[in-house]
Amino acid sequence: MSAPTNAVVFAGDDPSDEMTLLDILDHVLNQGVVLRGNVVISLAGVDLVFLGLDVILTSVETALKHMGAGLPPRK
Repeated sequence: MSAPTNAVVFAGDDPSDEMTLLDILDHVLNQGVVLRGNVVISLAGVDLVFLGLDVILTSVETALKHMGAGLPPRK
């Protein structure tokens, strides 16, 4: 039995190990993902340029829920 074309197989050919792209996207939007990266450009051991990148991928509802978690309720 072959996997559907829109499924990602993480381990083996067992059908219970398959997740569709929709399942992965749903999980990412409900939980959120943070991607971080740094690049340093240097010349002769002297750092000239530092680039930092932080990307948050989540749904607006999830972001607002987590941003307001430490705030007192509005009146």
